[in-house]
Amino acid sequence: MRYTNLKQTNDFSNLKGVTPGTNQKKSKNWFLLGIALGVVVFLLIVFGRKLTTLFSPVEVIANVSGAQLKETDGRTNVLILGSDKRSTGAVDSILTDTILVASIGKIDKNIVLISIPRDLWVESVSGYPSKINAVYANAGSENLKNTVSDVLGIPVHYYIVVDFELFEGVIDVLDGVEVTVDRAFTDYYYPVEGKENAPLAERYETVHFEEGLQVLDGATALKFVRSRKGDNGEGTDFARSKRQQKVIMAIKEKAMSLETFINPKKLSELYDLYKTHIDTDIDFATIQQFYLLSQQINFEGLRTVVLDDRSSANEGGLLYEPVDKSLYGGAYVLIPLAGDYSQIHAYVQKYLFAQ
Repeated sequence: MRYTNLKQTNDFSNLKGVTPGTNQKKSKNWFLLGIALGVVVFLLIVFGRKLTTLFSPVEVIANVSGAQLKETDGRTNVLILGSDKRSTGAVDSILTDTILVASIGKIDKNIVLISIPRDLWVESVSGYPSKINAVYANAGSENLKNTVSDVLGIPVHYYIVVDFELFEGVIDVLDGVEVTVDRAFTDYYYPVEGKENAPLAERYETVHFEEGLQVLDGATALKFVRSRKGDNGEGTDFARSKRQQKVIMAIKEKAMSLETFINPKKLSELYDLYKTHIDTDIDFATIQQFYLLSQQINFEGLRTVVLDDRSSANEGGLLYEPVDKSLYGGAYVLIPLAGDYSQIHAYVQKYLFAQ
């Protein structure tokens, strides 16, 4: 599969007014969620930079390994998944709660982040129709990679899957993080893990946060960033994204502190979390190559793409909710406005190649 380089064509007829750069403020929240899901990779990169400052061994290891990043037309695409493990009776299902593709340009030295809604209805390459967040559990990582490639019109070279236990574990290894709660709120409907099929009264718990500076452990921080039904103005996606931003910045500050990097026990525990809670096809030699490439990337020029059903077409609103849900088992789903993925392909490629 090859990209269509839209720098070299004036035919944007499928885009219907799409203009890159218009959705960056909104998409920043999705970028932050992507960072949360890839927090271990983030820590490894930070750790690598600290080591390079002290001992400079990474370049030597990477050059000796001979590994080369997979790429197509100068771009390496990584699928980042956040898994939501939920007990459903005797069977555990793993839904990909967040689906994000990071496209890294070796030539352009940039990153484009593309978010796919978990309710997008797809027929995976294995022929199994479902929401896209169920493909990983039903058909495996390679099938999901190929399905995402089909949706976006770009090859997917690598994948990373992390779970909520990783998020909690990293914060606990760091002995908690300091977060300022802007306003007190209570959520009476926070879902209790493992109680999805229990009587209604047992499915939810009440969580409450007071205003002000406080130290959050992993479990509390997870509730803080996942709460969707809070009062006092905290029940919106915007408010939730803002809370996520606070926690991610707190993790960054704590992880980059000298206290963390001179503590062998903490580093060992972080590595153990990486081994236990990461499912990926990226090996150690490839991580070194990602590190070297990261030194050349202009992170200030990061661009983001979000696909949804509520924005205008030029802001990623290329999906819609069908009125007749009988074909989808009565579930809430999203499908492409165009009836196929052509508009999405053009939209994504213009972001990848437009300057």
